[in-house]
Formats: sequence, structure tokens, C-alpha cells
Amino acid sequence: MPTYSSPGNYVIEKDFSEYAPAVNSSIAGIVGFASKGPANKATLITSASQLLKTFGDTDAVDGGQGLLAAVEILSKTNAVYYVRAEDGTTATDASAAVLFGSCPAVQVSAIPFSTEVSFAFSSTDEAGTSNTTNGDGYILTLTTGATDAAADVLAAQSAIETNDWGWTAVSGTDSSSVYFVNNHAGKDANLTVSSTHGAHLSPLDSSGNATAAGAASQTASGTTADITTSGGSYFVESLYTGAGYNASAITTVNGTTNKGLKVEVKSHTGKTFSVNVVNNGTIAEGWQLNMEKDGAITLFPEDVINIGETNAVSEYIKASFKSANSNGYDNVWTPATTWKGGITGVVKSTLQSGSSDVNASPAFMKLIDGTYSLAGGNNGDAAGAASITSTVKSALIGSETLKSGIYALDDDSLNISMACVPGITQQDVQNTLITIAEASQNFLAVVSPPEGITSAQSAINWHNGQYTGRSAAINSSYAAVYWPWLKQYDPATSTDIYLDPAAYAISMMCYTDSVSDPWFAPAGLVRGRLTKPTDVEVILNQGDRDSMYQPGNAVNPIAKFAQDGIVIWGQRTAQRTPSALDRINVRRMMIVIRKMLLSATRSIIFEPNDPVTWNRVVQLVQPAMDDIRRRRGITQFRVICDDTTNTPLRVDRNELWCRVLIKPTKTAEVLVFELNLTNQSAQLGV
Repeated sequence: MPTYSSPGNYVIEKDFSEYAPAVNSSIAGIVGFASKGPANKATLITSASQLLKTFGDTDAVDGGQGLLAAVEILSKTNAVYYVRAEDGTTATDASAAVLFGSCPAVQVSAIPFSTEVSFAFSSTDEAGTSNTTNGDGYILTLTTGATDAAADVLAAQSAIETNDWGWTAVSGTDSSSVYFVNNHAGKDANLTVSSTHGAHLSPLDSSGNATAAGAASQTASGTTADITTSGGSYFVESLYTGAGYNASAITTVNGTTNKGLKVEVKSHTGKTFSVNVVNNGTIAEGWQLNMEKDGAITLFPEDVINIGETNAVSEYIKASFKSANSNGYDNVWTPATTWKGGITGVVKSTLQSGSSDVNASPAFMKLIDGTYSLAGGNNGDAAGAASITSTVKSALIGSETLKSGIYALDDDSLNISMACVPGITQQDVQNTLITIAEASQNFLAVVSPPEGITSAQSAINWHNGQYTGRSAAINSSYAAVYWPWLKQYDPATSTDIYLDPAAYAISMMCYTDSVSDPWFAPAGLVRGRLTKPTDVEVILNQGDRDSMYQPGNAVNPIAKFAQDGIVIWGQRTAQRTPSALDRINVRRMMIVIRKMLLSATRSIIFEPNDPVTWNRVVQLVQPAMDDIRRRRGITQFRVICDDTTNTPLRVDRNELWCRVLIKPTKTAEVLVFELNLTNQSAQLGV
């Protein structure tokens, strides 16, 4: 407490308004493959359109049904964390080698001239096509005896800067020289300059040096860096691995649909050029760049576009100057400090004349115009495998140390309450998911027997560890098993497919949260009726459902009724011991209560361990529990935090204990109507 030494008015503010926060119980975690997007990290997805934009089409993946399940679950909630697994031995980035080279240039020296001089120009671009806009070439005339003819050239160029005449005037190192430079680079680009009076025209060679002068007309040629040499291309890769980035064109009813990534390069007047990323046929992002490093404000490609995934500027690509067959992102040459400076390293260039390759340091460098399609991306999924291989299983399971694969879900900050690896029924994968659910106590793991099981007894045997592919029984209150698989129409392939029932089970849990609370059973005609599936893989009769649900077994049936349609008809956890936690509604309620208590009482840590704090704990917990009682989650509760729970020994250990007694509300799963027939003389008491 503060000490007051002099008279005055003082105000002290204390906040005793703490309360237990609400917990979102409708966040699902899904692990699966994808054809694009970040791998081995839990990525928040809030809509089906965002899911497909981030991770690609549902039909572009082999192995599992992660994306299909995510689409279904997102129809009932707006928060899914998707973890894209990838087999690191097969996953690759899509890539394209963007060419670069020098622009043809002609130097004009011996300025000022002794007489009036006129120049005419013609040029071709990187494809050898004329890029001189006025046919005859622009005529530039310098007056006799100009004291600074170079400045006159630049001034004249500035006057026509708004028009791309195919060339640009560039000042030399002093007023005695100027360069005429083609705006396009490449070995097939050239620039022809003609002058009256043979005005000291000198084409630049592949190292940026002026050759012999004197002819009335000179033609300069550009160069293209050798793509097979280190540093020979601006190597563009998709930001992440996956075949979804490979550029392709699909003929549709109304025309051609472009898919994947392309990079468009277009030269502009002077040293600038644009680089645009085209995603699925539409320009998604772009930059104005040049090939010089001019201090802090640089437009050099590697200083603008990210060279890796870290601190990515581009949503789609990473790029660096490297050869297509080299490893890493080694920049083997140093960019110039000025456009005229060319490069200080060595580039092996192919000359337009067809002469042998030479090592050169050209001036006036640019990326070469064109559209470059990315190719070679691979998903790192189960493509081509008859079954899930060991490397694919390892990719799905991931690493506990690196928090990859399923282990990426082991993160309290995600607040997921349900999780699945849909379409994957290998016991190693499912057991890992269940183990993490138990260890973290954060979510319910939802699993299913494999597709193709044809009887209820086989499904029972499977979950008891007595069926092909599973040698250990599933026994955990943090797991739930659903069967059979469900037929639905897949618009991506225009066919009927069978979808893992785990997707629908989690979907209906989210639906239950939206219309009631997580402690209501996600089953029955009110909260378990499925409208999207058209059929079940196996039709279950009463005997089948009894066998799957009887004590000792814990497979939740999905039934197809003649009048009521397809309905989830069970809500058992996989716990075999009879207790309140053998029901999903109770387990989900306990997950919510745990998260709520941890969040609400974090501010208590390091407070004095005395009756004042004990009472504060009670005041936090009791209203929260009463709220759940009023919302039909529990029938009775009691919160105890006093000297009976906090013994002297516990206080000495710096421990504060609070005991919460809970009577969970039970669900009415068996309705029995006793019909008694009496004779006419019986007194019924009515």
C-alpha cells in the first residue's frame, strides 16, 4: 500500500471484476496432404475458399482425405487448423529459370563535335522482333559545336521519355561520352545506330567495353547468361513445395483454364523491368525492379523478392541468382552499383553471333522478357503408392522435436478441441493422434476403421485390435470411433466417393456447439442428422448397432433409417471402463472446463497462498460452474478451496489446491415405455 505524507485527496483503483472467459470449443485440427501451401505447421483456415486457395484443389492429392474433410467441417464452423504433411524425400518446389543478360549498347565518344551530327536508330527485342516504334527510327540531331553534347542527348531523350522508342540514352562517366542502349536484353536483341560524319560510334562487347570506332553505322548485340552455369539464371521457385504450383492449361467447356504459377518479365524504358507473378491465369503480385544495388533504396531482385520462406515478401515465390542444377541459394556474383557498371563477378554468356561461350562482365543488365512457367513441383504425398508407405506415415506422424505432422497440433495456443487424420487408418498414425490428445488433454481424437469393411463384427474386431492392420485395441476417453464410411458426391471429380466418417463426426460436434453447447450429445435426430451423404457403406440393423455399442465395445454407429435418413446414432468415447467419461458429451465438457479454469486462474499464480487468495479462486470458479449448470451441462457442483484442500504441507510446497466436484448431466440414450394392461375393474387413480 502507498504511504501518504501530506494532506490531500487520493484515489486508488483496484480491479476485482475477474471472470472466467468463454472457450471456443468448435476449433478442429486436421492433418493431411495438399498440393500447395505451408507444410508442417498448423495454419488457421476460416473458410472453404481460403482452404482451397492456400492448399490447392481437393482432387490434386494422393493419400488421405484431409482437404475433403476440411471442406465438410468448415461447413459447420469457421475455424480449422490444417497441417499439411509432406514426405521430404519426394516433395519438391515448382521452378523456372528466368533468363538474364545484357542490353545491346553503342557508345558515342569525342564530344563535342566539330559539326552538326544526326543519329538514326533501329532495334530488335529479345525475340529478334523490331521494337522501333516509328519504322524509320528516331532522328536525333545535335547542333554544331555543342559544348556538352552528352547533356543535349540526355535532354532530347528526356523529352521523348513518355514514348518507348526502343532505346535509352545513358550518360557516360564524364561529359565526353554517352551510350545508346536497347531497352531489351538477350542474345537476339540488337541495336543499330547510324550517324552523319562517322561520329565515333563504338559497340560494347560482352564485357561492357567499347570496341573500335569509326564506321558510320554500328550494330551492337546483347548477351544471354548461360543457364547451366552457377549464377546463370534468376532461379524462381514456388514458395512451398507441391504440384499445385506447376503451370498447366486445362480445356474447359467455355475455354481454357490456366492453373499454377507463371512469372512474367517485361522491360520498360531505361534500366527498369517488371516481374509479375501470375497465379491461375491472373496477375497476383508484381514489382518494378532493376539490376543495380544503389545503396539503401535498392530494386535489385534479391533485395526485393525473398530468397526463401523466411520474411516472405511474395505470397507465391522465392528466387535467387543461381543455376538450375546448383544447391542452396549461393549468389556467385555481385550486382553492380550502377546500371552501366554491369556485374563485378563473372557470367558465362552466349553471344548472339553464335561464337563460343566466353566469361564476361556485361554492362546494362536486365532480366530477359518472357513468360516463364513453373514446373517440377511434387506434393510429397502418397502418389503412386499402392498403400501408405513408411515414409508417408512418418510424414503424417511428424516429429515431436520439430513439432511437425500430427505433433504440430500439440500446441496449447491453437485451442483445438477435436482432431483427425481423415482417410488414414494406419494404427501408427491413429495411435499417435490419440496419444497426443491424452497427453495434452486439449482435444478429442476422432478415428475410423478403414474403408471396405463389410460387417459390424469386422468393425468391432478392428477397434479391439483383432483385424488386419490393427493389432492393439483403442481404449481412451480422448478418442472416439465412428463407422461406416459415407457416400457423397464430389464436384471436383464429378463422381461419388466414400468419405471418412470422422469428418462428419467432427462436423456435427461443431454443429452441436452452434445450436446448443459442447456438453450436448452430437448424435440423434436433433444434432446428428446428416443431409449431405447419399448412402452408407454398410446398412446397420438393430442387432449391429447393439453389438457396436454394448458394454465393452465402443464404435459409434452411423445408421440409415427409412424415414429419418442418415444419422449419427452413438456418442461413446473409446474408453472401455464404465464411467461418465465413456460419453463424448462429458469428455468434451471436461475439455472446455479444463481450458476455462487454466485461462481464468492464470493471474492467481505468484499471489499470496492464504485465505484471501483461496476465496478469490472460489469467486472465479463458482460462477463459471454455475453457468454450465444453468446451461444443462451439470446437475450439481461444489467448489472447495480452503484449509481442507490447502494443508500446511501443500502451502510449504508453494501449492494451492482447489477441488471441484461435478455431477455431469447424463444423456437419455435408452427410452423405455412400460405399457401395463389392466382389467376394467382396476383403480388407476385418475
